[in-house]
Amino acid sequence: MNKDREKEILEILLKKKNVTVKQLADSLFISEPSIRRDLASLEKQHLIKRIHGGAVLEETMLSKNKIPFLIREYEQSSAKVLIAQKAIDLINDNDVIFMDASTSCYYLIPFLSSKRNITVVTNGVKALTKLAEYDINTISTGGTLINSCLALVGEEAYKTIETFNADIAFFSCRGISDDGYLTDIAPEENNIRKQMMKNSKKSYLLCASEKFGKKYFHNLCHKDELNGIITV
Repeated sequence: MNKDREKEILEILLKKKNVTVKQLADSLFISEPSIRRDLASLEKQHLIKRIHGGAVLEETMLSKNKIPFLIREYEQSSAKVLIAQKAIDLINDNDVIFMDASTSCYYLIPFLSSKRNITVVTNGVKALTKLAEYDINTISTGGTLINSCLALVGEEAYKTIETFNADIAFFSCRGISDDGYLTDIAPEENNIRKQMMKNSKKSYLLCASEKFGKKYFHNLCHKDELNGIITV
């Protein structure tokens, strides 16, 4: 099992949606039998669907698995860096910041090192490790772990968020409907975001433009309830 190569395959599939074994073998300079083994592993993880001669990435299949973090990490990654560069200008020295477990917030972390004496409160497990790498004062919400997206949720997480008054909250969602509602497929994560919005002076959505016009079953809030949307 080659996790790095599996991630490369997922990155290609996110861009192309479907691909042949030969295309993958040529792109990654790997033998076709090795590619087939990687595809079999990814299918066992319910991340792709193998078809004759190749594989496809299906949104419906991903939705059932709450969009695993390792998949979302590749989606619009260049856009997320540009969004992070815009978002950092909203942060001041000494701020307390709420950040959800989204990959959009994850991409913001390296830029936080330019600020002094900030504190980040997050429910993102992967974010906790990244924040430690940059020696940023960090508080974990605690709570119940959603394995597929590495997010901490539940009553313990809500209680932690309630004890802090943040200057600014950053979060993302899966889509914004045509009538302006922020929507997602994970009610538990949306509930965390609502609590962060409630206990923060300002709230900003970090969202790549490809999410506009998409509607999922659970509403977070209307865009008019936000201080702004940062997008590219």
